[in-house]
Amino acid sequence: MADYYELLGVSRNATPDEIKKAYKKMALKHHPDRNKGDKAAEEKFKKINEAYEALSDPEKRQLYDQFGEDGLKGNPFAGGGGAGGFRDMNDIFENFGDVFGDIFGGRGGRRGRRNSPTQGSDLLTHITITFAESYSGTRKDVSFARSSSCQVCGGSGAEAGSSKKTCPTCQGAGQIRVSQGFFSLAQTCPTCHGDGSIVEKQCNHCRGTGFVKEEQKVSINIPGGISSGMKMRVAGEGNSGMHGGPRGDVYVEIKVKDHDLFERDGDDIYIEVPISYSQAVLGDKIDVPTMEGTVEMKIPAGTQPGTNMRLKDKGFPSLQKHNRGSQFVILKLEVPKNISDKHRDHIIKLKEYEADHKERPSLKDYLDKVKNLFK
Repeated sequence: MADYYELLGVSRNATPDEIKKAYKKMALKHHPDRNKGDKAAEEKFKKINEAYEALSDPEKRQLYDQFGEDGLKGNPFAGGGGAGGFRDMNDIFENFGDVFGDIFGGRGGRRGRRNSPTQGSDLLTHITITFAESYSGTRKDVSFARSSSCQVCGGSGAEAGSSKKTCPTCQGAGQIRVSQGFFSLAQTCPTCHGDGSIVEKQCNHCRGTGFVKEEQKVSINIPGGISSGMKMRVAGEGNSGMHGGPRGDVYVEIKVKDHDLFERDGDDIYIEVPISYSQAVLGDKIDVPTMEGTVEMKIPAGTQPGTNMRLKDKGFPSLQKHNRGSQFVILKLEVPKNISDKHRDHIIKLKEYEADHKERPSLKDYLDKVKNLFK
């Protein structure tokens, strides 16, 4: 009697993910389609599935660990005759089609309940707001198209006086079996789309779908601090559900327009402000625009180009915390390209003064290093 853990090649302490991964590997190796006519491989394949059925279920695994296969024979959850109780290969695929579907990208798996209420699908729409609106928050109307139950046929898809009949493709099962790679997988019936029945005469209004498109408008409150790419959820405004199921949701993706002056990084705002040489050398007081008006900022004497000065709490409100970001003012030294003759005369005098008095320590340090380079 082979040990189930040994069959899958895992330890007795293996996690559920490790067991599932090992099962996929062994199932592919010993699948009958890869081993045509090999009875031993077919039997091994069955035992591998019995092992996986036992070890993938926490209750069955506990019984197996305590009592071995004898414990599973008395387990009401087992199919009888050992751990699996599989009648044939189709029975295996019916039980583990979802695992095979993971391998090949199919949908497989156990058959669901037909005609049960199903929630409608979600929708995604977009809206563009200004930089100022993303800062302070705003209220916007959002329009989008969604599906609604047809009022003419009541969502049945059938013309008045007509009825539904069993789908001839799937014989009412809602699923069909198709070969995909090495496996036979269950897929939704393309004729009835899983419903198991079709209408004899389609409703002219909805063309038998049971749904019609309608335009919907909702109003949403956009909080201050929201940024581009964020999505807001509007519950219960999506597409209609099947068989009386609830509507899906609508997700509104936000796009924020760029600003002429400001740039955003997280909750912080950045702005470049040009200053003159004299302002940088002597210092000054300048007016700096913020999202809430102009504030006065002091430039210290000897300010270097590219200096980054912070205005606390002048940034965006945080969506997660009860605080605000900062505004950073980058001081950009402006070197004019065109100057008047009078301005030129003053610059020439400044140049002559600087040449005579050597009041540039950075230049002196630079020249000393140049001299040392060529010694």
